Amino acid sequence: MGNSSDALHRKLLPDLSISMALPAPEPVRESHSAQIFAPWLAQIPAAQRDLLALLPVLDVNGAVFDALKGAHSDPQPMARPGISAALLCVDPFLRVRDVVALLASAGIGGVANFPTIQIIDGVAARGFDSADLGLRREAQMLARFADQGLSVTGFCTTAENGQRMLDHGASVLVVHPGLPSADWRARTIAARNAADTLRALRPRCTVPLRLFCPDAYGAELDPARALADGLVHYA
Repeated sequence: MGNSSDALHRKLLPDLSISMALPAPEPVRESHSAQIFAPWLAQIPAAQRDLLALLPVLDVNGAVFDALKGAHSDPQPMARPGISAALLCVDPFLRVRDVVALLASAGIGGVANFPTIQIIDGVAARGFDSADLGLRREAQMLARFADQGLSVTGFCTTAENGQRMLDHGASVLVVHPGLPSADWRARTIAARNAADTLRALRPRCTVPLRLFCPDAYGAELDPARALADGLVHYA
């Protein structure tokens, strides 16, 4: 949805796709297609994937690890340049050392906090935070990956959260407008908030600043699209 609108606002960077397919290894070169690898997308209905990925209906990280264990890496250290693994970073069983080794064996040099716990708000968010399964854990896990030399694509829902992602080593920021509502008025408000977040982050951001465009959003995201360096879509 919104492909023609996206074309009007495509800016400095090519689109970044979130895909369930892992590309074959290739030699390192200056130009390559960027992608977030999310094999767990195949296990949930497209219309509900933004929320269901955060619910205990599937093992997001397990799906990534199973897919990568079957991947073969080129001897070069970055055989799949531009690829980041989509991880649920609040998973208390996520072991950084094991993840880094698995990514290296598959020729992958990046991670993304996708799905992000930030799209949960209200009482549920406070519950996650009180159990140390909220934004603090997500940011700390990204920082640990950055310390291991991985590139970090940080999804954020607010300027404050975006700053936290930057402080914890994000080399790319992606503004997430939140779960798309069936009510166009709610989507309009969410899109306006995303544009405000992009404006607030722009002066303090020295890394690429992208916008995530969930399928259910349409022209209401146009002002935010125009402010972003590039867009992020489901493939």
